[in-house]
Amino acid sequence: MNDELPDVLRRYLDAYNQKDVDAMLSTMTADVVFENISNSSEPRRTMGKAALEALARQSASVFSSRRQTVVDAIVSSSRIALMIEFEAVLTSDMSNGWKAGQTVRMIGASFFTLREGLIAKVVDFS
Repeated sequence: MNDELPDVLRRYLDAYNQKDVDAMLSTMTADVVFENISNSSEPRRTMGKAALEALARQSASVFSSRRQTVVDAIVSSSRIALMIEFEAVLTSDMSNGWKAGQTVRMIGASFFTLREGLIAKVVDFS
């Protein structure tokens, strides 16, 4: 499935799965917008690379491992919609009742907007 995706998106997903925040940020525009809408937490929105970096580093520390697997994709020239399978192992107890060492699995959708070969916007639903 990843073969259908633009190179910048493949690099982003690889970096995400490896928890390599610097490599993730290298795929994004300076003014990147990130939104996460979840059933298990408050919505989050960042604007700009610096704000996203802070959130991405905090998020990476929550999991000892994590993986996004693309289940389905719709790709146009500058917009991509992905159905994602997410699996991760928690490093510590969470306020929602999840426990350290627990494996978390969910299905979500991610929508990307590209500009000049980089990711300009990410909207995640989980």
